[in-house]
Amino acid sequence: MLSTAPEQPPRTSPEHPPPPPTTAQPRRGWLFAAEAVVSVAAAALMVLLARRIEVNPLDRIGQISGLAGLQLRYALIVLVLLILVVITARVRWAAHAPTARRLTAAAAAGLFSGLVAGAILIALRGTSWGLFANYGDAGTLSDWAQALIDTGTMKDDYPPAWIHLTAWLSQLTDTAPDNLLKPLQIVGTALFGPVAYLAWRLLLSPMWALALGVLPAIVLIEPYKPYTTIMLVVMVPVLLALLRRLRRAGDTTWRGIVLPALGFGLALGVIFLIYSGWFVWSAPGVVVAALVLFPWRTGWAKGLTLIAITAAAFVAVSYRHLFGLLDASGSVKDRYFYWDTWTEPTYIAMWRTDLPGTTGPWPPPGEIGGVGLFTIFALIGLATAIAVARSRTIVITLTCVFAGAWLLRFHFGSQMYAADAVQLYPRSTAELLYCLLLLTGFAAYYGVRRFDTVTRARAALTSPSLGLGALVAVFLLLASAGSSIGDRYMPRADNSLGVLALASHLTRQTDGNCAAYAHTLGKGCFTKNDPRYHESLLELAELSPKRGELPHPRSEDG
Repeated sequence: MLSTAPEQPPRTSPEHPPPPPTTAQPRRGWLFAAEAVVSVAAAALMVLLARRIEVNPLDRIGQISGLAGLQLRYALIVLVLLILVVITARVRWAAHAPTARRLTAAAAAGLFSGLVAGAILIALRGTSWGLFANYGDAGTLSDWAQALIDTGTMKDDYPPAWIHLTAWLSQLTDTAPDNLLKPLQIVGTALFGPVAYLAWRLLLSPMWALALGVLPAIVLIEPYKPYTTIMLVVMVPVLLALLRRLRRAGDTTWRGIVLPALGFGLALGVIFLIYSGWFVWSAPGVVVAALVLFPWRTGWAKGLTLIAITAAAFVAVSYRHLFGLLDASGSVKDRYFYWDTWTEPTYIAMWRTDLPGTTGPWPPPGEIGGVGLFTIFALIGLATAIAVARSRTIVITLTCVFAGAWLLRFHFGSQMYAADAVQLYPRSTAELLYCLLLLTGFAAYYGVRRFDTVTRARAALTSPSLGLGALVAVFLLLASAGSSIGDRYMPRADNSLGVLALASHLTRQTDGNCAAYAHTLGKGCFTKNDPRYHESLLELAELSPKRGELPHPRSEDG
Protein backbone atom coordinates (compact mmCIF):
# COMPACT_ATOMS: atom_id res chain seq x y z
CA MET A 1 0.00 0.00 0.00
CA LEU A 2 2.69 2.48 1.02
CA SER A 3 4.98 1.60 -1.86
CA THR A 4 7.99 3.85 -2.16
CA ALA A 5 9.58 5.85 -4.94
CA PRO A 6 12.41 4.12 -6.73
CA GLU A 7 15.49 5.67 -5.14
CA GLN A 8 18.03 2.95 -4.45
CA PRO A 9 20.46 3.29 -1.52
CA PRO A 10 23.97 4.49 -2.38
CA ARG A 11 26.40 1.63 -3.00
CA THR A 12 29.35 3.34 -1.43
CA SER A 13 29.05 6.99 -0.45
CA PRO A 14 27.23 10.19 -1.39
CA GLU A 15 29.98 10.89 -3.92
CA HIS A 16 29.24 7.58 -5.71
CA PRO A 17 25.51 7.70 -6.48
CA PRO A 18 23.64 4.62 -7.64
CA PRO A 19 22.51 4.14 -11.22
CA PRO A 20 18.85 4.58 -12.06
CA PRO A 21 16.84 1.55 -10.93
CA THR A 22 16.09 -1.05 -13.56
CA THR A 23 13.46 -3.03 -11.70
CA ALA A 24 10.86 -0.29 -11.27
CA GLN A 25 7.70 -0.55 -13.30
CA PRO A 26 7.48 1.93 -16.18
CA ARG A 27 5.38 5.00 -15.55
CA ARG A 28 1.95 4.90 -17.11
CA GLY A 29 1.26 8.37 -18.40
CA TRP A 30 -2.45 7.87 -18.72
CA LEU A 31 -2.75 6.92 -15.06
CA PHE A 32 -0.87 10.04 -14.00
CA ALA A 33 -3.19 12.08 -16.20
CA ALA A 34 -6.15 10.35 -14.55
CA GLU A 35 -4.79 11.31 -11.12
CA ALA A 36 -4.55 14.93 -12.21
CA VAL A 37 -8.11 14.93 -13.56
CA VAL A 38 -9.53 13.21 -10.46
CA SER A 39 -7.72 15.52 -8.05
CA VAL A 40 -8.82 18.70 -9.80
CA ALA A 41 -12.35 17.33 -10.25
CA ALA A 42 -12.61 16.53 -6.53
CA ALA A 43 -11.59 20.09 -5.64
CA ALA A 44 -14.04 21.53 -8.17
CA LEU A 45 -16.84 19.30 -6.88
CA MET A 46 -16.41 20.59 -3.31
CA VAL A 47 -16.57 24.19 -4.55
CA LEU A 48 -19.68 23.51 -6.64
CA LEU A 49 -21.39 21.80 -3.72
CA ALA A 50 -20.49 24.75 -1.47
CA ARG A 51 -22.39 27.06 -3.82
CA ARG A 52 -25.61 25.23 -2.89
CA ILE A 53 -25.19 25.95 0.83
CA GLU A 54 -27.45 28.92 1.61
CA VAL A 55 -26.55 30.60 4.88
CA ASN A 56 -25.95 34.13 6.10
CA PRO A 57 -22.14 34.34 6.51
CA LEU A 58 -22.54 37.33 8.86
CA ASP A 59 -24.39 35.15 11.35
CA ARG A 60 -22.17 32.93 13.50
CA ILE A 61 -24.78 30.17 13.50
CA GLY A 62 -24.90 30.47 9.72
CA GLN A 63 -21.13 30.04 9.57
CA ILE A 64 -21.23 26.90 11.70
CA SER A 65 -24.12 25.49 9.66
CA GLY A 66 -22.21 26.18 6.48
CA LEU A 67 -19.10 24.40 7.72
CA ALA A 68 -21.20 21.45 8.87
CA GLY A 69 -22.88 21.30 5.46
CA LEU A 70 -19.47 21.17 3.81
CA GLN A 71 -18.39 18.36 6.13
CA LEU A 72 -21.51 16.35 5.32
CA ARG A 73 -20.83 16.57 1.60
CA TYR A 74 -17.16 15.78 2.13
CA ALA A 75 -18.02 12.74 4.27
CA LEU A 76 -20.43 11.32 1.69
CA ILE A 77 -17.82 11.63 -1.08
CA VAL A 78 -15.19 10.01 1.14
CA LEU A 79 -17.57 7.17 1.96
CA VAL A 80 -17.97 6.41 -1.75
CA LEU A 81 -14.19 6.44 -2.24
CA LEU A 82 -13.57 4.13 0.73
CA ILE A 83 -16.21 1.68 -0.49
CA LEU A 84 -14.41 1.62 -3.83
CA VAL A 85 -11.12 0.82 -2.08
CA VAL A 86 -12.75 -1.95 -0.03
CA ILE A 87 -14.40 -3.53 -3.07
CA THR A 88 -11.21 -3.56 -5.11
CA ALA A 89 -9.32 -5.11 -2.20
CA ARG A 90 -11.34 -8.31 -2.62
CA VAL A 91 -9.69 -11.12 -4.55
CA ARG A 92 -12.10 -10.86 -7.47
CA TRP A 93 -11.19 -7.20 -8.09
CA ALA A 94 -7.62 -7.23 -6.77
CA ALA A 95 -6.15 -6.31 -10.15
CA HIS A 96 -7.88 -2.93 -9.93
CA ALA A 97 -6.86 -2.23 -6.32
CA PRO A 98 -3.65 -0.22 -7.12
CA THR A 99 -5.56 2.04 -9.51
CA ALA A 100 -8.35 2.57 -6.98
CA ARG A 101 -5.86 3.51 -4.25
CA ARG A 102 -3.98 5.79 -6.62
CA LEU A 103 -7.11 7.69 -7.64
CA THR A 104 -8.37 7.84 -4.06
CA ALA A 105 -5.10 9.43 -2.93
CA ALA A 106 -5.38 11.99 -5.73
CA ALA A 107 -9.00 12.70 -4.81
CA ALA A 108 -8.07 13.21 -1.14
CA ALA A 109 -5.65 15.99 -2.09
CA GLY A 110 -8.32 17.78 -4.12
CA LEU A 111 -11.05 17.31 -1.53
CA PHE A 112 -8.94 18.99 1.16
CA SER A 113 -8.24 22.21 -0.73
CA GLY A 114 -11.74 22.12 -2.22
CA LEU A 115 -13.05 22.02 1.35
CA VAL A 116 -11.07 25.14 2.27
CA ALA A 117 -12.08 26.89 -0.97
CA GLY A 118 -15.71 25.99 -0.28
CA ALA A 119 -15.44 27.60 3.15
CA ILE A 120 -14.06 30.77 1.55
CA LEU A 121 -16.97 30.75 -0.90
CA ILE A 122 -19.40 30.56 2.02
CA ALA A 123 -17.55 33.32 3.90
CA LEU A 124 -17.87 35.61 0.83
CA ARG A 125 -21.44 34.66 -0.04
CA GLY A 126 -23.39 37.76 -1.08
CA THR A 127 -20.40 39.97 -1.90
CA SER A 128 -18.51 40.40 -5.15
CA TRP A 129 -15.29 41.29 -3.33
CA GLY A 130 -12.52 38.82 -2.62
CA LEU A 131 -10.97 38.59 0.82
CA PHE A 132 -10.17 42.05 2.23
CA ALA A 133 -12.02 43.84 -0.59
CA ASN A 134 -9.74 46.57 -1.98
CA TYR A 135 -7.66 46.98 1.17
CA GLY A 136 -4.07 45.88 1.77
CA ASP A 137 -2.33 43.58 -0.71
CA ALA A 138 -5.64 42.74 -2.40
CA GLY A 139 -6.15 46.36 -3.39
CA THR A 140 -2.52 46.76 -4.40
CA LEU A 141 -2.57 43.70 -6.68
CA SER A 142 -5.81 44.90 -8.27
CA ASP A 143 -4.35 48.38 -8.83
CA TRP A 144 -1.22 46.91 -10.41
CA ALA A 145 -3.31 44.76 -12.74
CA GLN A 146 -5.33 47.82 -13.80
CA ALA A 147 -2.12 49.80 -14.34
CA LEU A 148 -0.77 46.96 -16.48
CA ILE A 149 -3.92 47.10 -18.61
CA ASP A 150 -3.65 50.88 -18.95
CA THR A 151 0.10 51.21 -19.54
CA GLY A 152 1.32 47.76 -20.55
CA THR A 153 4.04 47.83 -17.86
CA MET A 154 4.53 46.90 -14.20
CA LYS A 155 7.27 46.91 -11.60
CA ASP A 156 10.05 44.46 -12.46
CA ASP A 157 10.92 43.67 -8.83
CA TYR A 158 7.58 41.93 -8.06
CA PRO A 159 6.72 38.48 -9.48
CA PRO A 160 4.65 39.31 -12.58
CA ALA A 161 2.68 36.13 -13.28
CA TRP A 162 -0.30 36.76 -10.96
CA ILE A 163 -0.61 40.38 -12.09
CA HIS A 164 -0.47 39.41 -15.77
CA LEU A 165 -3.02 36.63 -15.21
CA THR A 166 -5.41 39.07 -13.52
CA ALA A 167 -4.97 41.64 -16.27
CA TRP A 168 -5.43 39.06 -19.04
CA LEU A 169 -8.60 37.65 -17.48
CA SER A 170 -9.90 41.17 -16.94
CA GLN A 171 -9.55 41.96 -20.64
CA LEU A 172 -10.82 38.55 -21.71
CA THR A 173 -13.99 38.73 -19.63
CA ASP A 174 -14.43 42.51 -19.70
CA THR A 175 -14.42 42.46 -15.90
CA ALA A 176 -12.70 44.92 -13.60
CA PRO A 177 -9.66 43.45 -11.77
CA ASP A 178 -11.43 44.23 -8.46
CA ASN A 179 -14.15 41.71 -9.33
CA LEU A 180 -11.66 39.00 -10.31
CA LEU A 181 -10.01 38.74 -6.90
CA LYS A 182 -12.78 36.55 -5.48
CA PRO A 183 -12.82 33.86 -8.23
CA LEU A 184 -9.01 33.86 -8.40
CA GLN A 185 -8.72 33.37 -4.63
CA ILE A 186 -11.25 30.53 -4.66
CA VAL A 187 -9.80 28.77 -7.71
CA GLY A 188 -6.23 29.25 -6.45
CA THR A 189 -7.15 27.80 -3.06
CA ALA A 190 -8.99 24.86 -4.63
CA LEU A 191 -5.94 23.98 -6.76
CA PHE A 192 -3.57 23.93 -3.78
CA GLY A 193 -4.08 20.24 -2.97
CA PRO A 194 -3.94 18.91 -6.55
CA VAL A 195 -0.83 20.97 -7.37
CA ALA A 196 0.95 19.85 -4.19
CA TYR A 197 0.07 16.21 -4.81
CA LEU A 198 1.10 16.21 -8.48
CA ALA A 199 4.37 18.03 -7.75
CA TRP A 200 5.40 15.40 -5.22
CA ARG A 201 4.44 12.63 -7.61
CA LEU A 202 7.71 13.54 -9.36
CA LEU A 203 9.43 11.72 -6.49
CA LEU A 204 6.94 9.55 -4.65
CA SER A 205 4.28 6.90 -5.16
CA PRO A 206 0.62 8.00 -4.77
CA MET A 207 0.11 7.21 -1.10
CA TRP A 208 3.47 8.67 -0.11
CA ALA A 209 2.78 11.76 -2.24
CA LEU A 210 -0.41 12.23 -0.23
CA ALA A 211 1.31 11.57 3.10
CA LEU A 212 4.47 13.59 2.49
CA GLY A 213 3.38 15.99 -0.23
CA VAL A 214 -0.03 17.12 1.00
CA LEU A 215 -0.20 16.58 4.76
CA PRO A 216 2.86 18.73 5.65
CA ALA A 217 1.65 21.37 3.19
CA ILE A 218 -1.72 21.91 4.88
CA VAL A 219 -0.04 24.35 7.28
CA LEU A 220 0.83 26.57 4.30
CA ILE A 221 -2.49 27.00 2.48
CA GLU A 222 -3.21 30.73 2.24
CA PRO A 223 -6.51 31.69 0.53
CA TYR A 224 -5.82 35.43 0.66
CA LYS A 225 -2.82 35.15 -1.69
CA PRO A 226 -2.92 31.49 -2.76
CA TYR A 227 -0.09 31.79 -5.29
CA THR A 228 2.60 32.44 -2.67
CA THR A 229 2.94 29.38 -0.45
CA ILE A 230 1.86 26.91 -3.13
CA MET A 231 5.03 27.86 -5.01
CA LEU A 232 7.08 26.74 -1.99
CA VAL A 233 5.31 23.38 -2.06
CA VAL A 234 6.03 23.01 -5.79
CA MET A 235 9.59 24.35 -5.72
CA VAL A 236 10.87 21.87 -3.12
CA PRO A 237 10.15 18.62 -5.04
CA VAL A 238 11.37 20.20 -8.29
CA LEU A 239 14.68 21.11 -6.64
CA LEU A 240 14.92 17.64 -5.08
CA ALA A 241 14.35 16.01 -8.47
CA LEU A 242 16.99 18.27 -10.03
CA LEU A 243 19.60 17.46 -7.39
CA ARG A 244 18.82 13.76 -7.60
CA ARG A 245 19.44 13.96 -11.35
CA LEU A 246 22.68 15.86 -10.68
CA ARG A 247 23.88 13.20 -8.27
CA ARG A 248 23.26 10.47 -10.84
CA ALA A 249 24.63 12.43 -13.80
CA GLY A 250 27.63 10.15 -14.24
CA ASP A 251 25.35 7.16 -14.92
CA THR A 252 22.91 9.09 -17.12
CA THR A 253 22.92 9.39 -20.91
CA TRP A 254 23.46 12.79 -22.52
CA ARG A 255 19.83 12.74 -23.63
CA GLY A 256 18.87 12.14 -20.01
CA ILE A 257 20.88 15.25 -19.10
CA VAL A 258 19.86 17.79 -21.73
CA LEU A 259 16.08 17.28 -21.93
CA PRO A 260 15.45 17.11 -18.16
CA ALA A 261 17.71 20.15 -17.65
CA LEU A 262 15.53 22.17 -20.02
CA GLY A 263 12.44 20.99 -18.16
CA PHE A 264 13.88 21.85 -14.75
CA GLY A 265 14.97 25.31 -15.93
CA LEU A 266 11.58 26.09 -17.43
CA ALA A 267 9.72 24.81 -14.35
CA LEU A 268 11.87 26.80 -11.92
CA GLY A 269 11.54 29.88 -14.13
CA VAL A 270 7.75 29.69 -14.06
CA ILE A 271 7.75 29.17 -10.28
CA PHE A 272 10.04 32.20 -9.92
CA LEU A 273 7.69 34.35 -11.98
CA ILE A 274 4.71 33.34 -9.86
CA TYR A 275 6.46 33.93 -6.51
CA SER A 276 10.20 34.42 -6.14
CA GLY A 277 10.56 34.92 -2.39
CA TRP A 278 11.32 31.29 -1.60
CA PHE A 279 14.34 31.32 -3.94
CA VAL A 280 16.03 33.84 -1.65
CA TRP A 281 15.69 31.66 1.43
CA SER A 282 16.55 28.45 -0.42
CA ALA A 283 19.56 29.64 -2.42
CA PRO A 284 22.35 29.12 0.17
CA GLY A 285 21.19 25.61 1.09
CA VAL A 286 20.68 24.55 -2.54
CA VAL A 287 24.19 25.72 -3.46
CA VAL A 288 25.73 23.76 -0.59
CA ALA A 289 23.65 20.66 -1.37
CA ALA A 290 24.66 20.88 -5.06
CA LEU A 291 28.34 21.01 -4.09
CA VAL A 292 27.91 17.97 -1.85
CA LEU A 293 25.96 15.96 -4.43
CA PHE A 294 27.93 17.01 -7.52
CA PRO A 295 29.49 13.97 -9.28
CA TRP A 296 33.04 15.30 -9.01
CA ARG A 297 34.75 12.01 -9.92
CA THR A 298 32.11 10.08 -11.86
CA GLY A 299 30.58 12.62 -14.24
CA TRP A 300 31.67 16.20 -13.72
CA ALA A 301 31.14 17.14 -17.39
CA LYS A 302 27.56 15.88 -17.40
CA GLY A 303 26.90 17.47 -14.03
CA LEU A 304 28.23 20.81 -15.22
CA THR A 305 26.13 20.54 -18.39
CA LEU A 306 23.01 19.82 -16.36
CA ILE A 307 23.57 22.89 -14.18
CA ALA A 308 24.46 25.14 -17.14
CA ILE A 309 21.42 24.21 -19.24
CA THR A 310 19.09 24.44 -16.24
CA ALA A 311 20.46 27.89 -15.36
CA ALA A 312 20.25 29.08 -18.97
CA ALA A 313 16.64 27.96 -19.33
CA PHE A 314 15.78 29.52 -15.97
CA VAL A 315 17.29 32.89 -16.93
CA ALA A 316 15.67 32.79 -20.39
CA VAL A 317 12.23 32.49 -18.76
CA SER A 318 12.69 34.83 -15.80
CA TYR A 319 15.40 37.31 -16.78
CA ARG A 320 13.26 40.44 -16.62
CA HIS A 321 12.00 39.81 -13.10
CA LEU A 322 15.34 38.30 -12.02
CA PHE A 323 17.36 41.36 -13.00
CA GLY A 324 14.66 43.68 -11.72
CA LEU A 325 14.76 41.94 -8.36
CA LEU A 326 18.56 42.08 -8.20
CA ASP A 327 18.58 45.74 -9.21
CA ALA A 328 16.08 46.66 -6.48
CA SER A 329 17.67 44.55 -3.74
CA GLY A 330 19.83 47.40 -2.46
CA SER A 331 17.22 50.15 -2.61
CA VAL A 332 13.80 48.67 -1.75
CA LYS A 333 12.99 48.54 1.96
CA ASP A 334 10.10 46.61 3.44
CA ARG A 335 8.83 48.46 6.52
CA TYR A 336 5.70 46.39 7.12
CA PHE A 337 6.24 45.53 10.79
CA TYR A 338 3.38 43.10 11.26
CA TRP A 339 2.67 41.12 14.39
CA ASP A 340 5.18 38.30 13.78
CA THR A 341 8.09 40.75 13.58
CA TRP A 342 7.60 41.37 17.30
CA THR A 343 8.04 37.67 18.09
CA GLU A 344 11.29 36.17 19.38
CA PRO A 345 13.06 35.01 16.24
CA THR A 346 13.62 31.29 16.92
CA TYR A 347 9.91 30.46 17.06
CA ILE A 348 9.01 28.69 13.81
CA ALA A 349 6.51 26.07 14.99
CA MET A 350 3.51 27.76 13.38
CA TRP A 351 3.02 29.88 10.27
CA ARG A 352 0.14 32.31 10.76
CA THR A 353 0.73 34.40 7.59
CA ASP A 354 1.64 38.09 7.65
CA LEU A 355 -1.98 39.06 8.36
CA PRO A 356 -3.80 39.89 11.60
CA GLY A 357 -4.28 37.12 14.12
CA THR A 358 -5.61 36.69 17.66
CA THR A 359 -3.20 34.25 19.23
CA GLY A 360 -3.02 34.97 22.94
CA PRO A 361 0.56 34.74 24.20
CA TRP A 362 2.88 34.44 21.21
CA PRO A 363 4.76 32.19 21.06
CA PRO A 364 2.49 29.96 23.14
CA PRO A 365 4.02 28.96 26.49
CA GLY A 366 6.41 26.07 25.88
CA GLU A 367 6.80 23.07 28.15
CA ILE A 368 10.61 22.75 27.96
CA GLY A 369 12.46 26.03 28.44
CA GLY A 370 9.81 27.86 26.46
CA VAL A 371 9.93 25.30 23.64
CA GLY A 372 6.69 23.48 22.88
CA LEU A 373 6.30 19.73 22.42
CA PHE A 374 5.42 20.15 18.74
CA THR A 375 8.85 21.69 18.14
CA ILE A 376 10.48 18.91 20.17
CA PHE A 377 8.79 16.23 18.06
CA ALA A 378 9.78 18.02 14.85
CA LEU A 379 13.41 18.14 16.01
CA ILE A 380 13.25 14.44 16.86
CA GLY A 381 12.04 13.90 13.31
CA LEU A 382 15.01 15.91 12.01
CA ALA A 383 17.42 13.85 14.09
CA THR A 384 15.81 10.58 12.99
CA ALA A 385 15.96 11.55 9.31
CA ILE A 386 19.67 12.23 9.62
CA ALA A 387 20.19 9.02 11.58
CA VAL A 388 18.44 6.69 9.13
CA ALA A 389 19.11 8.46 5.81
CA ARG A 390 21.85 11.06 6.15
CA SER A 391 23.38 10.11 2.76
CA ARG A 392 20.11 10.39 0.86
CA THR A 393 19.65 13.23 -1.62
CA ILE A 394 16.38 14.34 -0.07
CA VAL A 395 17.70 14.48 3.49
CA ILE A 396 20.92 16.23 2.46
CA THR A 397 19.02 18.85 0.47
CA LEU A 398 16.29 19.54 3.02
CA THR A 399 18.84 19.81 5.82
CA CYS A 400 20.97 22.24 3.82
CA VAL A 401 17.97 24.35 2.82
CA PHE A 402 16.82 24.49 6.44
CA ALA A 403 20.28 25.53 7.64
CA GLY A 404 20.64 28.19 4.95
CA ALA A 405 17.20 29.70 5.61
CA TRP A 406 17.88 29.58 9.36
CA LEU A 407 21.06 31.65 8.97
CA LEU A 408 19.47 34.12 6.54
CA ARG A 409 16.56 34.58 8.94
CA PHE A 410 18.87 35.82 11.65
CA HIS A 411 20.95 37.84 9.18
CA PHE A 412 17.93 39.88 8.07
CA GLY A 413 16.43 39.89 11.55
CA SER A 414 19.59 41.28 13.11
CA GLN A 415 19.56 44.20 10.68
CA MET A 416 15.99 45.30 11.43
CA TYR A 417 16.93 47.82 14.09
CA ALA A 418 19.72 49.52 12.16
CA ALA A 419 17.98 49.48 8.78
CA ASP A 420 14.45 50.03 10.12
CA ALA A 421 13.29 47.42 7.60
CA VAL A 422 11.78 43.94 7.88
CA GLN A 423 12.86 42.58 4.46
CA LEU A 424 10.28 39.80 4.84
CA TYR A 425 12.42 38.03 7.42
CA PRO A 426 9.49 36.36 9.29
CA ARG A 427 8.28 34.70 6.07
CA SER A 428 11.20 32.30 6.47
CA THR A 429 9.03 30.68 9.16
CA ALA A 430 6.95 28.98 6.45
CA GLU A 431 9.97 27.41 4.75
CA LEU A 432 11.70 26.38 7.98
CA LEU A 433 8.54 24.75 9.32
CA TYR A 434 7.89 23.01 6.01
CA CYS A 435 11.43 21.60 5.91
CA LEU A 436 11.10 20.25 9.46
CA LEU A 437 7.79 18.59 8.67
CA LEU A 438 9.20 17.05 5.49
CA LEU A 439 12.26 15.74 7.29
CA THR A 440 10.03 14.18 9.95
CA GLY A 441 7.96 12.55 7.22
CA PHE A 442 11.01 11.26 5.36
CA ALA A 443 12.36 9.82 8.61
CA ALA A 444 9.29 7.56 8.57
CA TYR A 445 9.60 7.00 4.82
CA TYR A 446 13.18 5.76 4.95
CA GLY A 447 12.57 3.98 8.23
CA VAL A 448 9.80 1.94 6.59
CA ARG A 449 12.04 1.11 3.63
CA ARG A 450 14.49 -0.58 5.99
CA PHE A 451 11.91 -3.30 6.49
CA ASP A 452 11.54 -3.99 2.77
CA THR A 453 13.84 -7.01 3.02
CA VAL A 454 11.90 -8.54 5.92
CA THR A 455 9.17 -10.66 4.34
CA ARG A 456 6.68 -10.53 7.19
CA ALA A 457 7.19 -6.80 7.72
CA ARG A 458 6.76 -6.11 4.00
CA ALA A 459 3.53 -8.09 3.96
CA ALA A 460 2.20 -6.10 6.89
CA LEU A 461 3.20 -2.75 5.39
CA THR A 462 1.57 -3.53 2.04
CA SER A 463 -1.59 -5.11 3.41
CA PRO A 464 -4.95 -3.73 2.24
CA SER A 465 -6.06 -3.33 5.86
CA LEU A 466 -3.17 -1.02 6.70
CA GLY A 467 -3.80 0.97 3.55
CA LEU A 468 -7.50 1.32 4.33
CA GLY A 469 -6.75 2.39 7.91
CA ALA A 470 -4.23 4.97 6.68
CA LEU A 471 -6.74 6.41 4.23
CA VAL A 472 -9.45 6.69 6.89
CA ALA A 473 -7.06 8.52 9.22
CA VAL A 474 -5.85 10.84 6.44
CA PHE A 475 -9.41 11.69 5.35
CA LEU A 476 -10.38 12.55 8.95
CA LEU A 477 -7.25 14.66 9.42
CA LEU A 478 -7.91 16.56 6.19
CA ALA A 479 -11.55 17.07 7.19
CA SER A 480 -10.57 18.54 10.56
CA ALA A 481 -7.80 20.71 9.10
CA GLY A 482 -9.98 21.96 6.26
CA SER A 483 -12.78 22.93 8.64
CA SER A 484 -10.41 24.63 11.08
CA ILE A 485 -8.66 26.62 8.34
CA GLY A 486 -11.97 27.56 6.74
CA ASP A 487 -13.36 28.75 10.07
CA ARG A 488 -10.40 31.09 10.55
CA TYR A 489 -11.54 33.00 7.45
CA MET A 490 -15.21 33.28 8.43
CA PRO A 491 -16.24 36.93 8.98
CA ARG A 492 -15.30 38.18 12.44
CA ALA A 493 -14.94 41.58 14.03
CA ASP A 494 -11.77 40.94 15.98
CA ASN A 495 -8.15 41.27 14.94
CA SER A 496 -8.07 37.93 13.16
CA LEU A 497 -8.11 36.53 9.63
CA GLY A 498 -11.90 36.78 9.81
CA VAL A 499 -11.65 40.54 9.36
CA LEU A 500 -10.63 39.89 5.74
CA ALA A 501 -14.06 38.50 4.88
CA LEU A 502 -15.88 41.00 7.07
CA ALA A 503 -14.23 43.84 5.16
CA SER A 504 -15.56 42.34 1.95
CA HIS A 505 -19.12 42.52 3.28
CA LEU A 506 -18.82 46.03 4.74
CA THR A 507 -17.12 47.62 1.71
CA ARG A 508 -19.37 49.10 -0.96
CA GLN A 509 -19.21 46.99 -4.11
CA THR A 510 -18.03 48.30 -7.47
CA ASP A 511 -21.66 48.62 -8.66
CA GLY A 512 -22.41 50.99 -5.78
CA ASN A 513 -24.57 48.55 -3.79
CA CYS A 514 -23.97 47.00 -0.39
CA ALA A 515 -23.31 43.26 -0.10
CA ALA A 516 -26.43 41.10 0.14
CA TYR A 517 -26.16 40.38 3.88
CA ALA A 518 -24.57 43.64 5.09
CA HIS A 519 -27.93 44.92 6.36
CA THR A 520 -28.07 42.19 9.04
CA LEU A 521 -25.29 43.95 10.96
CA GLY A 522 -27.11 47.30 10.88
CA LYS A 523 -23.97 49.24 9.94
CA GLY A 524 -24.51 49.77 6.22
CA CYS A 525 -21.47 49.64 3.95
CA PHE A 526 -18.60 52.01 3.30
CA THR A 527 -16.17 53.17 0.67
CA LYS A 528 -12.46 52.65 1.14
CA ASN A 529 -10.85 54.84 3.83
CA ASP A 530 -14.21 55.84 5.33
CA PRO A 531 -13.45 56.28 9.08
CA ARG A 532 -16.89 54.86 9.96
CA TYR A 533 -15.68 51.46 8.74
CA HIS A 534 -13.17 51.12 11.56
CA GLU A 535 -15.66 52.54 14.07
CA SER A 536 -18.14 49.86 13.01
CA LEU A 537 -15.55 47.12 13.54
CA LEU A 538 -14.97 48.31 17.10
CA GLU A 539 -18.70 48.46 17.82
CA LEU A 540 -19.27 44.98 16.41
CA ALA A 541 -16.41 43.59 18.48
CA GLU A 542 -17.89 45.06 21.67
CA LEU A 543 -21.34 43.62 20.94
CA SER A 544 -20.07 40.14 20.10
CA PRO A 545 -21.51 37.20 22.07
CA LYS A 546 -17.95 35.86 22.07
CA ARG A 547 -14.90 37.94 21.24
CA GLY A 548 -15.10 38.85 17.56
CA GLU A 549 -17.93 36.45 16.66
CA LEU A 550 -20.92 37.96 14.92
CA PRO A 551 -24.34 37.60 16.62
CA HIS A 552 -27.22 35.33 15.66
CA PRO A 553 -30.33 37.53 15.27
CA ARG A 554 -33.32 35.93 16.99
CA SER A 555 -36.90 36.17 15.77
CA GLU A 556 -39.33 38.17 17.91
CA ASP A 557 -41.26 35.07 19.00
CA GLY A 558 -38.04 33.08 19.68
